Amino acid sequence: MNMTDALEASKPLPPAPRLLHIDADDTAALILATLLVPEIHVQRAASKAEADALLRQHSYALIVLDPDLPDGDGQHLIRELRERDVHTPVLLYSARQPSLHHQAHAFLPKPWTSPRQLWQATCRLLEMDLVAR
Repeated sequence: MNMTDALEASKPLPPAPRLLHIDADDTAALILATLLVPEIHVQRAASKAEADALLRQHSYALIVLDPDLPDGDGQHLIRELRERDVHTPVLLYSARQPSLHHQAHAFLPKPWTSPRQLWQATCRLLEMDLVAR
């Protein structure tokens, strides 16, 4: 390693992008957090109301959403965000096929998506380098 490489390696890393995972399924939440942390800061909401409160307090680089929530349809949450002029990219991660008119940026089927596919889709939507996992 030369001096330039050593200096480059010693620079502080940029802060991890913030992702909001909206999903009532504890197992899915654990899997996603395990897969993405520490490269991505993951915060979880288990309901539409909890997600709405977090989205009013914080900004996120990406939302990963299972629209089947105990207190409402997550698709409505996306529409409400767009009406408030919040255009955070959304990855639908659900067992339910979305309608043709959904407002998400991408869709991955649950539980058939591999961890690698989930990592790659997340990196693409966050515009991060795709480092193999």
